[in-house]
Amino acid sequence: MTRRETPEVRKHRIILGLVLGLATFGVALPATFVLLAGWLDRVLGFPDLLSPGTGAILAAACMCVGLLWITWSHSFIVFVGRGSPVEAFGRALEPTRQLVTSGPYAYLRHPMVFGVLWVLLGIAFYIGSISGLILAPILGLIAWAYLVTWEERGLERRFGEEYIRYRDNVRALIPHLKPYAAEPAGSNE
Repeated sequence: MTRRETPEVRKHRIILGLVLGLATFGVALPATFVLLAGWLDRVLGFPDLLSPGTGAILAAACMCVGLLWITWSHSFIVFVGRGSPVEAFGRALEPTRQLVTSGPYAYLRHPMVFGVLWVLLGIAFYIGSISGLILAPILGLIAWAYLVTWEERGLERRFGEEYIRYRDNVRALIPHLKPYAAEPAGSNE
């Protein structure tokens, strides 16, 4: 017997998703990144990357770009997709009810991860870490492998051909300059 989910339960799941996302990507990941990058710089004997002033300016620019993408994409998942972006190993806390292909998702499939990578680059510039600048793209590759293995398979199961068409036309982590426009189902080029 399945219980009927109330709007109140759904709202609580979305709020829980926001809290978990902030705790993970707003606190735990950046803190771990700072500790790991700093440790690697010390072990490998890397000097500071930039002067503190230059590093702060580059950090602010990167973080603004990253936070824009994160906020923009999160709002589209919640308000357009009517779900939560929190997902782990193919299980979504509150799966989106419709496939989101507009807004930031018209430019790339994983704009939140793209934003997080910009934030990590900003952190690397701020702390002047050469290791941080090397780690950020490595983390991007790890994120890409995870997303393809788990999240994208789940989206394909839930949204079928609509998702496959979207996936085949929109890059994962490198934005297109021209936004994706979904074709009506059944149309031929």
